[in-house]
Amino acid sequence: MGDRVKDNLTYHENASLSYTFVAATDYTTAAAKIAAKAGFTIHVIKIALMVTTDNAALQTFQDSATTPILIAALKASPGLGPVIFDFGEDGFALTEGKSLDHKMSAAGMAGSVTITAYYKRTTGPNVS
Repeated sequence: MGDRVKDNLTYHENASLSYTFVAATDYTTAAAKIAAKAGFTIHVIKIALMVTTDNAALQTFQDSATTPILIAALKASPGLGPVIFDFGEDGFALTEGKSLDHKMSAAGMAGSVTITAYYKRTTGPNVS
């Protein structure tokens, strides 16, 4: 991890997380993985998926805006193993005040996700 990434995760509020998804669960409704915070914008630096059970489901990562901004999409039947989406040291900025959602087109895929992200204040006191 580069120094600028470490600085962003330290100076701003770290929003990174890891979670698993299981084949038997229906994820067709977008689920907020990083919650929205008023006055903040989520910056996604990296999304790392480890697919352990493959199927023909399409996975998307998007913000929760009325017209969601697509951040990353994993093709149907991606195969087993890692898939990395790297958005650089400053990350991909979502719509201000919106969450990061993870959605699948169907149940059946399983694996784990690690998201490196931070909240950056965009309105209010101490805006940088």
